[in-house]
Amino acid sequence: MAPEEPGRAAYVVLLACTTLGTLSSTLITSPINQIADGLEAGPREIVFAVAAFTLAMVVAAPLAGWLCERLGPRRFLVASLGLMVAAGIGAALSPDLLTLVGMRALQGLACSAIPPAVQQTLGFFWVHNRARVMATWASAIGVGQALGPPIGGLVADLVGWRGVFVTHAALAGLLAVLLLRVVPAAPAGRPPMHVTGMLTLVVGAGGLVGALTVVGQGGALVTTLALAAVGLVGVLVHLMIARRSSRALVEPRLLREPRYFRSTVAAGSVMSILGMFIVATPLELGRAFGLSPGRIGAITVALAASMAIFAPVSSRIGERITPRRVMHAGLAVLVCTPLLVPPALALEGSTAPLVAAFAVLALSGCAIGAVQSVAALGAMRSPASRNGTAMGIHNMVRFSGLAAGYAWVALSYPTGHLMLVFAGPATLAALTLAVVLVGPPAAPVVDTAPTLGTGPGSPAVGT
Repeated sequence: MAPEEPGRAAYVVLLACTTLGTLSSTLITSPINQIADGLEAGPREIVFAVAAFTLAMVVAAPLAGWLCERLGPRRFLVASLGLMVAAGIGAALSPDLLTLVGMRALQGLACSAIPPAVQQTLGFFWVHNRARVMATWASAIGVGQALGPPIGGLVADLVGWRGVFVTHAALAGLLAVLLLRVVPAAPAGRPPMHVTGMLTLVVGAGGLVGALTVVGQGGALVTTLALAAVGLVGVLVHLMIARRSSRALVEPRLLREPRYFRSTVAAGSVMSILGMFIVATPLELGRAFGLSPGRIGAITVALAASMAIFAPVSSRIGERITPRRVMHAGLAVLVCTPLLVPPALALEGSTAPLVAAFAVLALSGCAIGAVQSVAALGAMRSPASRNGTAMGIHNMVRFSGLAAGYAWVALSYPTGHLMLVFAGPATLAALTLAVVLVGPPAAPVVDTAPTLGTGPGSPAVGT
């Protein structure tokens, strides 16, 4: 029998946690130059404050999924928000770049708990409305993308860049209190811990994403290859362990299941595409048009705002034509829209290029929001949704996609060929569309309450 749905307040608080998680990364984009000046850091050096956050999220995601299941999502989320408060205060007090990078990594570590904890809680209590709930969850991500830059810029203008981190810490503390007051606890479980399996997974993910980060920053080829080799060996060893050990964190069959596999691939790809858009577009608007940060934000907000608005709409469309077709349509749009950005910005006139870019970004945001919401729903409806580590891997792939998007822009933008830059997301969308089109449809879904924490070898219930 499905559990009783909590009140609207609990629903809003959980979605607010998702928005806060996105704010954690986007809040510093507007005052990034002010932060660099304050800490006497160069442009390339200050990027490590962004990269450290993403890298920590990727490395911690599998363990966060396991801990979420083991401790219970509410308890783990409250503890992580407490860590986020401490890291935010530490970042605000940072005397140098190294300290700030460490605090940002700690924030990323804490932020890795938000997706699995919120997804598990929403999936447990809102069983019969999963499609719309997951669409609203994806919309909350778009809200964070939209609000982060203007809030960060406003706070930095009023009280300085250190106030940005204090504001974020205060919001995290407030949400921790509200979680304890209005959100009921979903049940914890006793998932097995295979230490070797977890270590190889973390090392593998960290090595591969570390290599992407070093490439994006123009690091030494030897360092890049070494990190990539460590990451690849870690992943291969983990797969060997998973196939041979009865105590594996996740049975390989759960990761190969069509609904989970397609959803995870689509989620990682669309986050990568989003990363390319949110970095490359502001760079070009500043370089080619000399726009101020405020005017750049007014144009690029079209991407995030349309994500937030269209994600719930996509769930209603999915109820009519099936979610999988919504995903196909969204990816098909993303094959085309990135290639429209360079010609849009090349239009004659002072306003025509900006209006055209706004329109292209808005259409792209609709497609990203649709794919993101369907991917979240697919993951929650898969048999792997009952395994915390499997959901951690799903989010690890999402975060890795974002890092890959940043790296692609860092590599391609200096060439001066804008069409090459935006050919990246278009090509990735085409490849992802081919992947999700292949193979038979997944098994029918019966939405019933999940039973958490029964271990990776247990049969799925209602997903």
